[in-house]
This record gives sequence, structure tokens and C-alpha cells, in this order.
Amino acid sequence: MEVNDEAVKDAVRRACEDVGLPLAYRFAVSQLLRTPPADWPTCCGEGCFPCSQSLADAAARALELLGQPRPAR
Repeated sequence: MEVNDEAVKDAVRRACEDVGLPLAYRFAVSQLLRTPPADWPTCCGEGCFPCSQSLADAAARALELLGQPRPAR
């Protein structure tokens, strides 16, 4: 996916807002969009912030906003 496309940037921004992720993490979410969803990290249970699952949730929401199906995890 071309993460520098304005539609993708807008979807990532909105997705971060939708899942409550600070906009400072837009780059990390964008990078996930370049990776197959099966390879996205999951929560390790250590209480990290941001949680890897939050980043994945934002990436999945961005895909939804772009009209693509939400990836199965």
C-alpha cells in the first residue's frame, strides 16, 4: 500500500482518532499497512504504551476506512 497517498494518510489519521491512539503514532500505523496483517504484532501483556494491539487496531480501522475488509487476526 502506498502510505504517502493523501487518502491513506487521512485514513490513518482518522483511524488513530477512532481508536484513541495519539497522532504521534501515525507513522507506526502506516508502517503496519506495508506489512501483511498476519505479521502484525499482538499484545504481549506487559502493559506497553502504545500497545501493539492498539497499533494493529488502528491499521485495521484505516483499511476499513479505505474500503478494504478488516483483516482476520
